[in-house]
Amino acid sequence: MKKSNSNSQKTKEALDRSITLFFEKMSEWEESVARKVNLTPRQCHAISEIGECGPVRMKPISERLGVTTGTMTIMADRLERLNMVQRKSDVNDRRASLLTLSSEGEEVFKEHTRHHRRLSREFITALGEGDAVLLVKLLGKLSDLL
Repeated sequence: MKKSNSNSQKTKEALDRSITLFFEKMSEWEESVARKVNLTPRQCHAISEIGECGPVRMKPISERLGVTTGTMTIMADRLERLNMVQRKSDVNDRRASLLTLSSEGEEVFKEHTRHHRRLSREFITALGEGDAVLLVKLLGKLSDLL
């Protein structure tokens, strides 16, 4: 019984270290990618979500990013000032506006997508297809916990 608790504790400690190290390395990677276009990682992700969804209201983007609509509004204001996004009237609801990418935002979207796809290819090469599929499943389970 004591050995099982000891192994369990070692597993928890190893998982803690691994998650922390992976998070730090991914954060550094995201920072370096965003720095190339003079944006923050969160701004790059907002641009990517807008690029993926097309003309879109702020609420769905805020939900996909896991931020409040207030935070998304502030981010959209900043991205608009940086000429990355544009607000257009929603023809179905004059009270609402849709976010679209400007030509500069479109370039950032394409570049950010290229970086993410390259990293995904590197992960698949390093892990193999089967382990990469398992990783996707495990990351989904972990994300659901947060």
